[in-house]
Amino acid sequence: MGPVNGRYRVIDEIGRGGMAIVWRGYDDVLDRPVAIKMLASGYADDQAFRQRIRREARAAARLSHPHVGTVYDFGEASDGRPYLVMELISGRSLAERLREAPLPCAQALRVCAQIASALAETHARGLVHRDVKPSNIMLTPSGAKLVDFGISAMVDDEGNAPQSDEADAPQGLPGILLGTPAYVAPEMVAGCTAGAAADVYALGMLLYRTLTGHLPWPVETPEEVLRAHMLAQPHPLPPLPGLPPEIARLSLRCLAKAPADRPTCAELAREWWAAARAATETAAVPAGGVVALAPTVTAHTAPRPRRRVMAAALLLGVLAFGATAAFTTSSRPAGPVSARPAPTAPLTCDVLYRLQSDDGHVFAGALTVRNTGTRPLPASTLTFSFTGSQHIAGRSFAQSGATVTVPTHTLAPGAIGDFVFTGQYDGLNAMPTGFMLGGTVCNSQAVGVTSGPLPGPTR
Repeated sequence: MGPVNGRYRVIDEIGRGGMAIVWRGYDDVLDRPVAIKMLASGYADDQAFRQRIRREARAAARLSHPHVGTVYDFGEASDGRPYLVMELISGRSLAERLREAPLPCAQALRVCAQIASALAETHARGLVHRDVKPSNIMLTPSGAKLVDFGISAMVDDEGNAPQSDEADAPQGLPGILLGTPAYVAPEMVAGCTAGAAADVYALGMLLYRTLTGHLPWPVETPEEVLRAHMLAQPHPLPPLPGLPPEIARLSLRCLAKAPADRPTCAELAREWWAAARAATETAAVPAGGVVALAPTVTAHTAPRPRRRVMAAALLLGVLAFGATAAFTTSSRPAGPVSARPAPTAPLTCDVLYRLQSDDGHVFAGALTVRNTGTRPLPASTLTFSFTGSQHIAGRSFAQSGATVTVPTHTLAPGAIGDFVFTGQYDGLNAMPTGFMLGGTVCNSQAVGVTSGPLPGPTR
């Protein structure tokens, strides 16, 4: 790929998600490394995704905070694809770190306090993130950073999302579920518009999982996760070294079913940071972790000074599909490696379900299946379930009750299968869950229309 806009040299690919590719680049004008996030070629003509990346640029541009990834520039490449130019963040995502083990209490509280301070500033600037999760948090030598404002929305002075749509941050239609199932607030599952309290709920889920490595209920499937958000009371945090009981109770308040019963992000940032400082943990922060920087939390009634961020950067997280399985750790058994057969690479897949139009009764969209593994995915059947009254139609689509099946062809590593559909519903058009390809559970992301009906589905 040649220079972008005659200014940004593209060096190599460093990340790929459901709709975008992130490249390591270099800004020849300002003489600094950058990350360039560009829509994948299959989505360049899709107005919903073009609006989404533009919204991410505008949302992040409103913020100047040491724990928010900085956006430098936005534009369109010579082939018409929109792109974002961002700081190239040094470190790895919290999701990668949690695959090893839960964080020690003091470190978990520091990370979550820093993200809480970033969200407090986000809410004060009239935005709600709506997709707080480990893969959207980068751990750097200068602290944790919140990235990916692709599905952010405007909020009012009380932290509630307004009813009217705005061109730069539309809200979507009732019943459309945005976000990642493991971290989505009950009001979003119910089809209500997300306010600032939805980010607080996600923060509570984040701290719980960061401390324990699992969700606060014994659930296994995405359907069970969504039902738990709506109906199940979370298990209290277990006794942990360095975790005061009052902090455990405060954190559990984040998971209250009623948004009004949850604390604010500013309160969480102050209390979690104070608890982190007082924690008796003495273990060193592991490589790739974060240093003990206090989060910036200031009053929202007056202009706030901002700390300049000086960060060298090597890696940036991208839009990631939401997975709901608990993190596990493993140890290598003793004995010579040569005595054991080489493990077979697992079959892995990503699914992107995206609505492109919805008039309150009839909807249309597209479904994309990607082979993210190193082995071919054999011809099989993709299965998923609706939680509402939807009935879907399309070439190869079949529906029995709430369960939908779609036959798929063999997919080579990296290959994509696209399917278009139409459908009807009464009530709420909640997003489907439980995507499985044969016996393989796929990482999935569901994206709704963002500003009323859009053009029909395209291949």
